[in-house]
Amino acid sequence: MSTRIVIAGVSERDVDLLLLEEFQSSTSFQEWFVSQALGPSVSLGHCVAAQRSVTQSTGESDLEIVFIDAQGTQTRMLIENKVNAGLQPFQAERYHLRGEAYVSRGECSAYYTVIVAPARYFGESGTTKGFDWRVTYEQILQWFIQAEFLGERRQYKTALLKSAIDKGTLGYQPEEDAPTTEFWRAYWLLSREHAPELEMKEPTIKPSGSTFIYFRPPALPRGIEICHKLTRGCVDLQLSGMGHRLNEVHTVLAHRFTADMQLSQAAKSAAIRLTVPVLDTNGLVETQIQEIRAGLDAARHLLQWFLEHQNAWSIYKDSSQPH
Repeated sequence: MSTRIVIAGVSERDVDLLLLEEFQSSTSFQEWFVSQALGPSVSLGHCVAAQRSVTQSTGESDLEIVFIDAQGTQTRMLIENKVNAGLQPFQAERYHLRGEAYVSRGECSAYYTVIVAPARYFGESGTTKGFDWRVTYEQILQWFIQAEFLGERRQYKTALLKSAIDKGTLGYQPEEDAPTTEFWRAYWLLSREHAPELEMKEPTIKPSGSTFIYFRPPALPRGIEICHKLTRGCVDLQLSGMGHRLNEVHTVLAHRFTADMQLSQAAKSAAIRLTVPVLDTNGLVETQIQEIRAGLDAARHLLQWFLEHQNAWSIYKDSSQPH
């Protein structure tokens, strides 16, 4: 009996990894994808490298696939994957710049840019949104439906793609603000390099006014999170449900505070707060690198501080629970 699979909240990352797996492991999929993107008469040879989230000075490629033919000629395919988010300004142009840079450095002889998205993403115009070629989720879904050699694994993969195709019509979809989305993306890339222990989740599209970035690394217990409030100039370690019990928090933890910490209320939470530079999510990230790093350093400081004093908080929480 087949298992009914329901996958909610499919993200671009999910589809990225689905495609990456097939490029890495399936010659059949490699050949099929090239024929769909470039035409049935085109052969690029076999795949020798497949990477996700490749970052260069001109931006980031969701997927980059390197092919080599019998003559040793290398071709690079740069793939942008979209579930429903809008393209960032000049995003297609930046893909072409990356491809041209690869050719000029001798890393490949030719390149192609491809956008992958649900058919509705392109409307009725047949546009490729500035990319060389396009492949729709619906085309990819049909390949998986017909790929009987995948066995039971095929059921999960088709369910994921169907959920991705449906995502734009299910539930609330925020209206993307391109500068805000680009800022969050750049912030995330910097956090991976500068503060990986915070384990910031890869951001999706962001509407205007998205100015709170939350960190919930596994080291923190449930109900405790760190929030960088970008436009308010502070980073908070938030204790859920303690907003009206600041005196208790003060009694347990205040004598352990460092000189730069203060205790505040943040809605229903108690917040152990550090002051940091104010950020402009509509401004250029390049001019705010030091300010972003200051915020990340404050978040790291709060994380390390709490882990050092976690036992005191745990003892208090255990003693305050009804028996």
